[in-house]
Amino acid sequence: MAADLDLVYRDKTRSMHALTRALVARVFHAAKPYLGIKKGMTAELAVTVVGPTAMRALNRRWRKKDKPTDILAFPLSGPTITGYTAVSLGDLFICPAAVEAKAKAWGSPLRVQMKWTVVHGLLHLAGYDHEKSPAAARRMETAEQKILKSIG
Repeated sequence: MAADLDLVYRDKTRSMHALTRALVARVFHAAKPYLGIKKGMTAELAVTVVGPTAMRALNRRWRKKDKPTDILAFPLSGPTITGYTAVSLGDLFICPAAVEAKAKAWGSPLRVQMKWTVVHGLLHLAGYDHEKSPAAARRMETAEQKILKSIG
């Protein structure tokens, strides 16, 4: 793994799915120009893979929505500590079962949907918010498309 990403990856589902540590790292590197990480800084990121029951509980607690969702992003923000060479992006919780359901509903391949999900979450950690306004939604969607295009 590249030295500019300190990734903590936990899979609490122990099931086969399209999300891997390598995929997260690949998407991160494609998204890095959009994340506001200064040159020479290491990014710290935690990704936890959970099942539908755990995701539903998280979504209910933090967003007051009583259903599982594909991804939840919890940004860590604050001033950079002088002399510290890392920036903590935050935590992503991803539910592969919800990603798979969305892929089926949208008619997209699971791996493509998983890439989009990780991109979407990373952009939320960087402060993008599609629910803020139509202009903010367009800005986020444009960034998503550019990142996905660069990944292939």
